[in-house]
Amino acid sequence: MHLTTVILLLLFITALTNLVVTVVRVPLPLLQIAVGALCEALGFHVAFDPALFLLLFIPPLLFSDAYRIPKRELTEAGVPVFMLSVGLVIFTVFGVGGFVHWLLPFVPLAAALALAAVLSPTDAVALAGILNGRALPRRFMHVLQGEALLNDASGLVSFNFAVATVAGVHFSLGEASLEFAAVAIGGLAVGAALGWCFFQLDRRVLSRRAEEASIYVVLVSLLPFAAYLAADELGLSGILAAVAAGLTLNMLDPFGGSHGAIRRRAFALWSVLEFAFNGLIFLLLGLQLPSILGEGLQRTVHAGYSPWALALLIILVTLVLLVLRFVWVLATMLLRSGVGRVRGRSTRRVANFWTLCLAAVAGVRGAVTLAGILSLPLFLPDGTDFPARPLLISVAAGVIVLSLLIAVVAVPLLLRRLGTPEEDRFEDELSSARRTMAERAMRDLEERVEEGTKRREGAQRHAYEEAASRVLADYRLRLDGRDDGSDNQEQAREDQRAEAALRLWAVRAERAEMRNLRQHHAINDEAVQILIEELDLEEEALSRVADSLPPRREAAD
Repeated sequence: MHLTTVILLLLFITALTNLVVTVVRVPLPLLQIAVGALCEALGFHVAFDPALFLLLFIPPLLFSDAYRIPKRELTEAGVPVFMLSVGLVIFTVFGVGGFVHWLLPFVPLAAALALAAVLSPTDAVALAGILNGRALPRRFMHVLQGEALLNDASGLVSFNFAVATVAGVHFSLGEASLEFAAVAIGGLAVGAALGWCFFQLDRRVLSRRAEEASIYVVLVSLLPFAAYLAADELGLSGILAAVAAGLTLNMLDPFGGSHGAIRRRAFALWSVLEFAFNGLIFLLLGLQLPSILGEGLQRTVHAGYSPWALALLIILVTLVLLVLRFVWVLATMLLRSGVGRVRGRSTRRVANFWTLCLAAVAGVRGAVTLAGILSLPLFLPDGTDFPARPLLISVAAGVIVLSLLIAVVAVPLLLRRLGTPEEDRFEDELSSARRTMAERAMRDLEERVEEGTKRREGAQRHAYEEAASRVLADYRLRLDGRDDGSDNQEQAREDQRAEAALRLWAVRAERAEMRNLRQHHAINDEAVQILIEELDLEEEALSRVADSLPPRREAAD
């Protein structure tokens, strides 16, 4: 089958599975993996190039996550994120690697460490698909997102060191540590530099050509690939470079371009890319599973073991991963709590047992693990086979699926066990910010109206005063609707609901008349495009206003 046909078919399946999941309440990643495995069983095979996979899928997704992750929350959670993305990776590499080597002595220690290293990165995308709209505590989710952004690089760098050791390259812990730091810091520097250069280009050139929003969209979509390739060419971490480019733009330009048209198009582009790439990742994983597990079973049987031995090994490795993650999170929390007490600072209390369990099962494995393990070389430099390669690949693939299955069952149960989440300051901050912005707008408007009235006379002055009164009345209505101490709060909200509903009705009536005018050739398609954009923007703004209002309270019996 031609490559173009394969790509189009995979995109169609991605869209179809997203449609099915709205009817059948199944976690999207598992559905897409199952559909991919079914397609493979039916003879639809797709060749998997790990290097190409890492280049095409991972940089844009990590860049997008880094660009959108809340900067304040990531800074506040800096220590936990670092401990999980670096400390836990090292702990996992030696813990899981030592366990596999102890359990299977015929697997060299370096090869076992390579398996552990590639199992250390977590996948926040897969976790989000598993949640199916369920809300994790916001701070908890931010920590998991930050961990997933950074542990890909630390896991893959550790994996490369382990593979090099298997191949007979001299290994020194001191040299490896220095090289790890250089690769990581260098990748971050390259990505940050490219992100800063793009920001300067936008501020000095692109913002002056707002009508050419497509230029910005094309360049920003190429930025993660440029960061990845530039760092990789220099022997640095391309993954961290893509993350750093996204974080740099997050800090310098958190609104996505200097013009509204640019922002709308950029956000639309990233939403489409995320939709397509996330689906393709899990479809490709499903397409590889049957052949990977089938080969692993064959090798297990030929070695004289029971077919159930491979399943047992996958279960044991997954359990060790969960236990190590649980222990590390607990130890980190106890350490931070102890340091806080010594310094006399108030600290958060240590999480309870169920929260620690949630932190353990939330570390699901996904795309980076699959791409990394499939990049294991077939042969060593002396021409011999890479030791236990089919077994390592089978175990990694099995752990991915089993970690997803465990999270599907355990996360909802643990969320119910935890009960009501701790109070989230996000909604309070959002409401407070809206009120403060409205108050500032009213103050500036009143000053502006006073000055503008003095400069106008006659009909102009009357029209200006009428317009000012309408605008100020609208802001007063907003403030009344958000003022918890107002006796007329519910009435103000009801007025806003009625106004938003009527305006939406009017916009839809305009849209219907526009279509009528087009059908009768009263306006051409260029005019239709302009009118559609205007109506879409107005409808979106009114819908947001309606959605921001609290639900109507029913009268008491």
